[in-house]
Amino acid sequence: MSDTQTQEAVTERDSEDLDALVDKIDDNAEDLIALLDALDATQGLAEELVPELTDVARDNREPIRELRVAFEREETLVLLQKVGHNSEQLVELLDVLEVSAGLTEDLVPELVTVVRENRATVERLRAAFEKEETIILLERLGENADALVELLELLDVTRGLADDLVPELTDVARNNREPIADLRLAVEGFADARRERETPDMYELGRNVEGLVALTETAAQPEVVNSLDAGLSAFTDETKPKKLGFFGLLAALRDSDVQQALGTLVEAARRMGRANDR
Repeated sequence: MSDTQTQEAVTERDSEDLDALVDKIDDNAEDLIALLDALDATQGLAEELVPELTDVARDNREPIRELRVAFEREETLVLLQKVGHNSEQLVELLDVLEVSAGLTEDLVPELVTVVRENRATVERLRAAFEKEETIILLERLGENADALVELLELLDVTRGLADDLVPELTDVARNNREPIADLRLAVEGFADARRERETPDMYELGRNVEGLVALTETAAQPEVVNSLDAGLSAFTDETKPKKLGFFGLLAALRDSDVQQALGTLVEAARRMGRANDR
């Protein structure tokens, strides 16, 4: 193929491409006109904004420099990375904040009304919390938080135990209703009898009670208990002792055990008489 033919082929191909371009321009003439208008408006806006932006940049050169330094810090980069990694959680948090903001807007009028109606109560509460005793109480509660938690747990366990025992106690009270009524009558009778008597001297009553306690302690000693138990067994044994006459009594006085017992009784009688003479 000669150069002339080649040139004609290239010219024909360029003509086809140019015709296709003209067709596309014709098909999108409206969009192209709108784009040109937008570019024209943008150029005009840019020409108007450039002086303003220049002044703003000049006036805020120092804050811009500080902002750049802040963004170049490692902490800022780490923060931005964490924000990027947790973008989904951040979006959810923003959604929650938006809902909370709407809820707050709905509640604010109600809260204002509540505060206005309870202003006197709030003032009293504030005065109470500002007292030194309240502050000391809060400090002690904080210092004894562990003990308080243990006490609450113990109360919880005790309440559960009480819940378990109440049915049992109810059954016991129901089954022992008559003995409890008899005991109540006995207490009432004792109180009535005591009320009818003259009121004793409390000092003398205390001395007598102390003497009674001392007597009880003495009677509780093993020697006294053993002696009384052995002596009273003569009344409770099924085998009754034989009858004694005058000569039998004289013969019994020769027994060392009888002599020991009679000596103890005579000494007790002597001491009781001596105490009554005082």
